[in-house]
Amino acid sequence: MKKTIALLIALALVFSFAGNAIAFETGGSLIMKDTLFGAVTGAVIGAAIMAFTSEPDENLEYIAYGAACGSIGGMFFGLYEATALVELEDGEMKIAMPTIGTSNLGTKSTLNPSVDLVKVTF
Repeated sequence: MKKTIALLIALALVFSFAGNAIAFETGGSLIMKDTLFGAVTGAVIGAAIMAFTSEPDENLEYIAYGAACGSIGGMFFGLYEATALVELEDGEMKIAMPTIGTSNLGTKSTLNPSVDLVKVTF
């Protein structure tokens, strides 16, 4: 139990100082940051729920379940945040629409239509 608490404190310290080093966020880094924050938050919630059980030593998997659920939720939130359809930039509203195009896959007679729904820059 002491190792778990020490690990959580160390992760909290790492994430509290990590914000100063990030100057510019791309879509991929935003998704990754939200996923990590979700995992840490889920692990903390799992540890808190584990503390209220009758035998906490036998329910350590609550931390893992919380971290897994938190990372999935953080990933979806990061995808939503990185691919917002409406953005305000310099006082102007910009609306992003899916890009519709065609691609030629080696045959000259056939064009394949394609739609890019999610664009993420890493």
